[in-house]
Amino acid sequence: MGCCGQTLGGLPTLTQREIDDGVRLYVEYQGGQIVRVKGSVTGKTYVFSGASRISKVDPRDGPGILPDRRFRLRGIGPEKDGD
Repeated sequence: MGCCGQTLGGLPTLTQREIDDGVRLYVEYQGGQIVRVKGSVTGKTYVFSGASRISKVDPRDGPGILPDRRFRLRGIGPEKDGD
């Protein structure tokens, strides 16, 4: 498996340790209407809208969300306290 920031098929690859340490994908929504997306692995519901375009996404859910052209990866970073 690759290191944080490398890609496999256009999607980032992360180590299990990075996932366990709380790394999150910052995903940007390209649309305007409110949309709710359920994570295929965690079952978490992510809410995006024109006013709230960027959401932190569990990297295990990324492969199910990012292929949708309404979304794009803006970055990878740690989960911040209180988020």
